[in-house]
Amino acid sequence: MIPVTGLVRTSTVDFPGFLAAVVFVPGCNFSCFYCHNRRLLEPGGEQIAPEELMGFLNRRRGLLEGIVITGGEPLLQPELPDFIRQLKSMGYKVKLDTNGSRPLMLQRLLSAGLLDQVAIDYKAPWDRYPRWSRSSAVDAAAVRSSLDVLLKSDICWEARTTVFPQLGRDDLFEMARAVPMLPAWFLQLYRKPDYYLETDLDLVETPGCTPQNLRDLAEALVPLQPNTKPRTFA
Repeated sequence: MIPVTGLVRTSTVDFPGFLAAVVFVPGCNFSCFYCHNRRLLEPGGEQIAPEELMGFLNRRRGLLEGIVITGGEPLLQPELPDFIRQLKSMGYKVKLDTNGSRPLMLQRLLSAGLLDQVAIDYKAPWDRYPRWSRSSAVDAAAVRSSLDVLLKSDICWEARTTVFPQLGRDDLFEMARAVPMLPAWFLQLYRKPDYYLETDLDLVETPGCTPQNLRDLAEALVPLQPNTKPRTFA
């Protein structure tokens, strides 16, 4: 059983097309300053007891249609395949949110038919990945490999980019040119996180773009990536 540190019992927006619960797992190999789940990176957080989680999911069978597994970075959890098998045995569809840094685990899950949808982060131009993920261990080539895995699959998936204030228009155009045509690329509105490192104060307080700016950016990128769309909800 994977550790679970958070649960949204009902969501209509996190798993497109399905009424879902959202399960949060701790730990991440990135440290993005704009992350809204930063507390999941801290060790020793309170976890939901496995029997409590599975009891809830058992009771909601027939009411909920899917489970979103997010984090943190779920692909860091070695027990993830077995956990998903439990969910599938209960009749749930499964969506995975990932930063894309573990292509081998992603391929393993896809090959086993354990995933129904995937959302992968596409955070920055490749050469700026270490800067904005704030991890010397980050290998942008691994994220590119995960994109390649998804492009070769027949699963429903999307890429998503949070347009944080320091990510400029030229950066987005560079990103659009750097990958093959994506089935869906969502530009997400930056919102200041409630919890952040004190050393990041100047970064998080820099104003982001407006919803209209985001819509204009998405429209401008369509000639390069025809499936670009703005996503302005929280």
